[in-house]
Amino acid sequence: MVIVPVIRKPRESEMSLSTQVKEEVDQASNCLRDALAFAARTEHPLTVNTLSDLLCRLESLEQVDELMQQFRGKDDAQSPKR
Repeated sequence: MVIVPVIRKPRESEMSLSTQVKEEVDQASNCLRDALAFAARTEHPLTVNTLSDLLCRLESLEQVDELMQQFRGKDDAQSPKR
């Protein structure tokens, strides 16, 4: 028995973040940076760690979106035009 992973091509709507979502993520990142700055002075280290983890995840979301757009561009360039 051979097990083959099922790989589907993402739909266009799944490929990139909308402008509205990008703006909200940027706004959330800015708020988390402010919270992290205050928390670093007075809060428990676990709180600081959690805030920094959230901030890191939000920023990596934007980077993954850029990476997915680059892959989509390569796929479009390699696929034959009909």
